[in-house]
Formats: sequence, C-alpha cells, structure tokens
Amino acid sequence: MISTSKVQFVPGITIWKQIVDDLQARIDSGELVENQKLPGEADLAKAYGVNRHTMRRALQELAAMGKVRIQHGRGSFVAKHVFDYELVERPRFSEWVKKYNKPGKNDILEAAILNLAELPELARIQQYGVFPEYSQVAMIKTLGRVGEEPISIARHLFFGEALLALVDDLHTGRGITESLRQHGIQDYTRMRSTISAAMSGPQERELLQVEKGEIVFVCENVNVDTSGVGIEFSTVIYPSSRVRLVYEPG
Repeated sequence: MISTSKVQFVPGITIWKQIVDDLQARIDSGELVENQKLPGEADLAKAYGVNRHTMRRALQELAAMGKVRIQHGRGSFVAKHVFDYELVERPRFSEWVKKYNKPGKNDILEAAILNLAELPELARIQQYGVFPEYSQVAMIKTLGRVGEEPISIARHLFFGEALLALVDDLHTGRGITESLRQHGIQDYTRMRSTISAAMSGPQERELLQVEKGEIVFVCENVNVDTSGVGIEFSTVIYPSSRVRLVYEPG
C-alpha cells in the first residue's frame, strides 16, 4: 500500500488535484517505478481518506497527463516516462534535455555528403523556397537519448558549401551546434514544423525500443539563418509513448 502519512491536504485547493500532485511527485522521484501496478481505486481512496469518485478523478487526470495508464479489468499502472518536447523558436536538443536533469546525447548513426538531386525529400524541400540549390548537402542521422532512453531518430540535411564539413566534424566527435558555429552559423531559428503520425517500422522499433504497432510522430522542420536563408531540413521521429510535442504561443 502507498504510504500517505506525509500528505497534508491544504484548504482551498481541490482535493483530487492535491492527490494528483502527490502521486506525480512520487512517480517523478522514482518512488513509484515504470510499469508498477498501483493499488486498486478503493484501496487508494481509503489510503488518502477520500471517496472513490475523488480518487477516480485523480487517476483520470494522471492518465491524461501520461503519468498513469489505466487498463480496464487490470488496474492502473505507472506509465513510461513521457518527455515534453517544446516546439520553440530555437531548436536545441542540448538545451531541451537540461530541464530533465539527465544527460542528453545524440548518437551519430550516419554522416555523409549526398547529391541534392537524389534526395527523396527534394520536392518537399523545394516547396518552401528558402533553400539554396547547392549540388550537395551534408546528411547527419542521429539517435537522440535522454539518459539511456531513446527518444528520437533524426535525419538532418544541411545546406551550404561550408556546412559540408559537418560530416567530418561529427566523425571526430564535435556536436552539431558546435560545428555550425565553427562554420559561420551562430544562430538559427525554426521557420516551420509539420507534424504527422505513422505506424512504426522495423527500424524505428529497433532503435527506439518500442513495441510493434506503436504510433510515432513524424516532425519535418525547416530552420533558417538570421537572414531567412534555409540551412537545415530535418525529419525527426518520436515515439508517441515517450514524447509529447508541445507548442505554447509566445
């Protein structure tokens, strides 16, 4: 049974919300671990000293937050950790992971120079009208991790003669942002992101460690330099069980 001896309900704040905050804190701290089955609704209600309606409301809210998954006939379980990826103006993986107090890492899966005319994404790239038509682009494929959890597969295409050097830079261990700065790109911003959903394929399931049938989010991004010239077109795949895409208007 979950100990509730330290829970002191505060007058003026909805009880079910305080239960949500308490259980969320226990999950985030690791006291309650992934896939752990929670006590039944009646037992939790008794432990917190509330009625079942209040307890059910709290569990439903935790499920909506992605903290708990409710399986009818089986009970409630602690869900896999869900990371909120914010679609901000300046997309920097290293900055995003800092709020989770875990090391972030981009494993380089592939780095190569490709001919522009042979890119399968060429038609989609050209429709934006911001990318110079260089004959070649630098292609970097990465597997993003937060701690040990794989959370993204990204295919980056970089435009610019100087940026072809990113391929060699990344082979030597230099990061993408560091390499861009080395070659004259001190700042870049998100011009557009297009998000769709797809069924995970064999490669996604292997790299992201997800089950067959899981849906993934596919996010296509157009990033531009301070002059509005396109420097990067990327396609990033996120597992829906582990990542939520969040947009908050400024």
